[in-house]
Parts: sequence; C-alpha cells; structure tokens
Amino acid sequence: MPTRIALWDDAPAHALIGGLLAQDDANFAIERHRPEVCTARVMQDEVDIALVPTYLALQGHDGFDAVPGMGLSSWQYPFARLVWSGGLQAFPETVAYPRSRVTERFVARVVMHEHYGVDPEFIAVDTDDPATLHQTDADAALIVGPQGAHYDAGDAFTMDLGREWYELTNYPMVWGLFVMKRGRATTALVEAMIAAGKHAKAHRADWIEQENPPEALREFYTDDLRTGIGRLERASLTDFRTYLFYYNVADEIPDMPFVSEDPDSAREEDDDAEEADGDAPRGDGAPHPPTPTA
Repeated sequence: MPTRIALWDDAPAHALIGGLLAQDDANFAIERHRPEVCTARVMQDEVDIALVPTYLALQGHDGFDAVPGMGLSSWQYPFARLVWSGGLQAFPETVAYPRSRVTERFVARVVMHEHYGVDPEFIAVDTDDPATLHQTDADAALIVGPQGAHYDAGDAFTMDLGREWYELTNYPMVWGLFVMKRGRATTALVEAMIAAGKHAKAHRADWIEQENPPEALREFYTDDLRTGIGRLERASLTDFRTYLFYYNVADEIPDMPFVSEDPDSAREEDDDAEEADGDAPRGDGAPHPPTPTA
C-alpha cells in the first residue's frame, strides 16, 4: 500500500515532487491541495504525511511528529508579500489577508512590530485573489500563493515577508513542515524522505528548466528556496515558537518533535539536510530575541 502524501498546490512545493517520485522503494502516492486542506487531511487520517504550514504544525505539536529531510523554507519569498501605498513613510493601519493563510499573517504581524514598531489590524477576507484583496477598504493587502507571485501591484510599495524574516532573525523562514501522526514513522520512511530532499536539491536546475518560470522567480528557485530541514531551519523554528509565546498566540511550545530523538541520529539528519541545500547563512547566524508585547 503506498504512503499517501498531501502536498501544497503552490508552485514552491512543486519543486519537491521530483525528489519524492524518485524514491522508487518508498512507493509514495502524492496528492495536491491548498495548505489548509493538507492539514485537515493528515489530521483526519486521509493521508499519511502532509506538508503543513508552520503555524499550524507548531500549534499541533502534541499530536504530530515532523519528518526530517524535507520541508519548505526560503531566504526570500515572493509568494507572501505585503502591498500598500505610502511605503515606509506611511505604514498601514489595517491589512486585508486571506483567512486561511495564518502563517503568513503571523509573520507579517511580527515583522511589522519588530522591525517598524507598528501594529496594524488584520482583517480576514475569504479569498486569495490578489486584486480583490488589494481593492478592499484596508490600507494594505497580504498577497499570498501562486497568484500573488505574479501579481503586478503597480506603484504600490511591496514588502517580501521571507526577506523580512531573514533580516529579523538571520535564518530562512520555514513555511511548511512534513508531519505525520505521532509514532507512525518508520526508519525506512525517514531515510526515503531524507533521500527525497537530496534528490530535489540535486535536480533543482532540471526542474527549473522544465517549469521555465519568469526570470524573477527563476532567481528565487535557484538561490532562495530551500527544501531541507537542517540546523538553520531548526533555529528559525525556535525563533518562530518564541514569537508565538511572546505574542500570546499560544502557551510556551516545546521543540517540534522530529521523528528521530536520538542525538547522534538527529545530528546526521541535520548534516543530510544541510548537504541537500548546501547554503550558508546570509547573516551572522545569531538569534535575535523578540521584544515582548503587551
């Protein structure tokens, strides 16, 4: 029986498919959905593994194991942008955002407060359509997903949330983790996922040529997208958890449990993930503790 994997139907996640399909012995069956649907399907046992938005994965930490070797992180992220008129001289007081995109909303909240000292009100809208979000009465729009990456905001100021997170923490932003119900992973499955991450990185150039994205996105897929979960990603997750606590979103959250809890084995997984991505930190790598908010 194949291992059922739910993957986002967003362009960045498509870069992972080749690595998964290359694992002949693993017998993966891949289905693609919106991120929140992937989350629901793994919670309801309709799939074995799902790529789950970081915010939701951490909030469900007590019922999930994170599968090492593959994930979705980046230094910049054209698939999550804040758009408004006025730029850094006139920050928005209200932001329209797609109701289901809670990870991107939280990152926007953190970077706006920590970097710029502003706390806009976030207004949920039941659409991902960039033009609809941009045309609401809100001062700004949170543009996300595959449509957002191609959206022309005209003369409006645009803020890349992936880049903002990197500038805040010196780590890549982890957008999604592969998770499964607690205690269900096997050694063979973990090894296959690590191998899939390596394969996805090694054959990234072939995938880019096949997809033939616009030049701006080609640079993102070549230089900014990361498909492994290694030391930098785990450090980024630690900062994300800390912000969840300080912003009163959740009680203190422990480390996201990865399948291997053995220190030597976990260290090997880190090395495999770093080898798979092969990128060095773009900053000094030092964590920046968050500022508590009232």
